[in-house]
Amino acid sequence: MDKRRPHLNISRASLRIGGVEARSLAEKYGTPLYVTDVGRLAERFNEAKAALSSRYGNVLVAFAYKSNSTPPVVERLAREGAGATVVSVAGIELAIRHGVFPGDIVLDGPSKSKEELSAAIKAGVGMINAESTQEARDVEALSRALGSKGVRLGFRVNFGIEAETHAGLATGGREHKFGVARDEVVKFCRDDRSLTFARVAGLHSHIGSQVSDAGVFRRQTEEMVSLAGELEALGTDVEEFNLGGGLGVPYKKEDGELSIGDYADATAGAFARSRWAGRARLVFELGRWVVADSTILLTRVNYVKAAGRVRWALVDAGMNDFIRPSLYGAYHEIVPAWTSTEGRSGAAYDVAGPVCESTDVFGRGRRLGVSLAQGDLLAILDAGAYGSSMSSTYNMRPLTAVATVEDGRSALASPRRF
Repeated sequence: MDKRRPHLNISRASLRIGGVEARSLAEKYGTPLYVTDVGRLAERFNEAKAALSSRYGNVLVAFAYKSNSTPPVVERLAREGAGATVVSVAGIELAIRHGVFPGDIVLDGPSKSKEELSAAIKAGVGMINAESTQEARDVEALSRALGSKGVRLGFRVNFGIEAETHAGLATGGREHKFGVARDEVVKFCRDDRSLTFARVAGLHSHIGSQVSDAGVFRRQTEEMVSLAGELEALGTDVEEFNLGGGLGVPYKKEDGELSIGDYADATAGAFARSRWAGRARLVFELGRWVVADSTILLTRVNYVKAAGRVRWALVDAGMNDFIRPSLYGAYHEIVPAWTSTEGRSGAAYDVAGPVCESTDVFGRGRRLGVSLAQGDLLAILDAGAYGSSMSSTYNMRPLTAVATVEDGRSALASPRRF
């Protein structure tokens, strides 16, 4: 049993997830195959919700659909009381179809189309977070054209808070494409009187993903509270503070981790001590922390071969199925899920896929403790966030199938398809 991943039972001979043997899943549904333990998913969500709610009473955890939009995932989280953070029309429709109350849906995105804004207005989503003052005016114009009064508008504010993370995951720098500068928000609320159908009701901030520094989150909270006070003096009453997400997870055993309790202290706890406590709703857009470790990517070894000093394990999953290692250089632990040979081995493997790109590599120099052979199964761990949601049909490969497991039972959530 892996203490960090209690839903996984890993031994040299085989791996079980959610009480189901990986080998039986591969035989039943084929490979490559994403497998999500929805019980673990619910456990992580409720742990986050409990930690945040214990610091501040009026909290909404609006799960970030961009991290994982598999229907059984969003349906289970809706049952557990999750809202939804979406960035498209399809996201709005998916959330409502699976039981999310429209008022608990947040529409984000740095370049929303008028179609997306109109869909959000018609659906009555709880908040549209504008990322430019022009977008705020577009929301007003569309609301007027649709005859929708009282549309709740927020501003995603870029405070210039730099988080220590991969450059591709950072979003809070002053020159990033995301958000509106603080001064612009103040100027808009002071000088612009064009809003009659829409109204500024919220503030939003997101500084990046895979962040583990409590101080950064605390500073973000303090900046939001400070700006709300400035806007209040101008006659704008902030009803909702959206602190985004970005809480990191430890992909490596040696990675440092900010606990959910410490994160809650730095955000909900700090907010509860402000003068806004009891006057506003606090929204969190957690995705990765909730869903990452619930899911593995099962893949079968097609070939084992040597090339110079490198021993390659060539598997049937490719970078089109799981792009994080190729795109970000991200590390994901790889473990044997089932092997045909017995005995320990110190052999190191470069694990790579079938896509015709030299970047199609999941891990280099991995010592898996076994000697691999054709037909063996490997599992890429912590693949629940930005795994299936970022997959593609590159190289004319079908989208990977997704299965769910819980308490020893499995079901096909999404078939392999083009």
